[in-house]
Amino acid sequence: MKESVFKTFFYSFFTSLISILLVVYTLSTTSHQFYENLTSHWRSLWIIFAVSALLALSFTVFNYLENWRIERHFSRDISKAMKGLKVENPDINSVSQRIQELTKQLQDATREDTVKQVEIVTEERKRISRELHDSVSQQLFAATMILSGVVGNKKLSSEQMTTQVNLVLKILHEAQNEMRALLLHLRPVELNGKSLIEGIGGLVDELQAKISGKISWVYDNDINLSRTVEDNIFRIMQELLSNALRHSKASNINISLLNSGNNVILKVEDDGVGFDTNQTKSASYGLKNIRERSVLLGGDAKIISAPNQGTSIEIRIPKNEY
Repeated sequence: MKESVFKTFFYSFFTSLISILLVVYTLSTTSHQFYENLTSHWRSLWIIFAVSALLALSFTVFNYLENWRIERHFSRDISKAMKGLKVENPDINSVSQRIQELTKQLQDATREDTVKQVEIVTEERKRISRELHDSVSQQLFAATMILSGVVGNKKLSSEQMTTQVNLVLKILHEAQNEMRALLLHLRPVELNGKSLIEGIGGLVDELQAKISGKISWVYDNDINLSRTVEDNIFRIMQELLSNALRHSKASNINISLLNSGNNVILKVEDDGVGFDTNQTKSASYGLKNIRERSVLLGGDAKIISAPNQGTSIEIRIPKNEY
């Protein structure tokens, strides 16, 4: 504030001084006379300086008081606007109304996002509960029934008993794979400080330790995406690997994350059992979720599969969407 007042006085003083000197010069008949008047009449020169200083001081005080008045009115209007009261200044009133509208929109968006998150969590719980019942629970029940039949039947031959025990082992192995897939699916959905490459690499290592098939993992090191996009791609990758572990029965799984112009391409291919994409199964929650996440990121998902011909899923995500 002090610096601003000093500058105002300084500029006003020199402006007034130059203006007065110009007037005196104009009234003088010649430039020589103007110089003689200034050098021979020191009193007149001091008067010029004094008048200039007085004018500068008057302007500075007036400017300071006017700025103070404007600032006071502005602060008062802002205070009223913050309290939701109507103010006299139409510009501030308009800005206040706009801020209130934006605040309401933000609150509505936050509320909708919270509701959507709750719905997603609820749907995930229902899906996991349904899958536990339809797969693991049913498999364990079948194994229990077979073992009960073996224990209670003393007429079974050694060969028949071996067949039944092998069947139980097969069922338990399938149940174990189902549980592993669900546990993989329940991992944290965020990268937790890791890069996308590190996160996917961890998933690949975890899956490789659980299956006998071979997994190939190829990627570009210079993939730069926002944290939101990376978290969603990581979640898509979780879903893809969980599906591969549970359903594909593949000997080879090829995974790639590569740059392609302005896009990033995530591709997962396997030589497993495949499925008919025209049947209801292809529209399961997992694949539907993958498609929805891809569209949310401004991309798309292409799913190619056929019975006994493996599966290829390609996710295209624009780099500059977020």
